[in-house]
Amino acid sequence: QHLFKALAPTAKTLLRSCNDQGLINIAWSYAVANVSAPSLFNQDFINSCLEKNDEFTLEGLSQLHQWHLWQE
Repeated sequence: QHLFKALAPTAKTLLRSCNDQGLINIAWSYAVANVSAPSLFNQDFINSCLEKNDEFTLEGLSQLHQWHLWQE
C-alpha cells in the first residue's frame, strides 16, 4: 500500500498522457491493491476519462464501473 500511495502524485501528473487502457490500468491496480487515493482519483481523473470517452471498449468501461463500485 505504501508503494501505491507514493506513486499517486506521479500517476496524477501522467493522466493527460494516458490512453484509455492506461487510465483503466491505473484505476484497476488501485482497486485490486485496495488502496484509496483521493488525490489521484478526483476531477482530473474524471476529466481524463471523459476526454477518452469514445476510445473505451465495453470491457474497459466494465472495469471502470467495477473500480467505481469499489470507490463507494
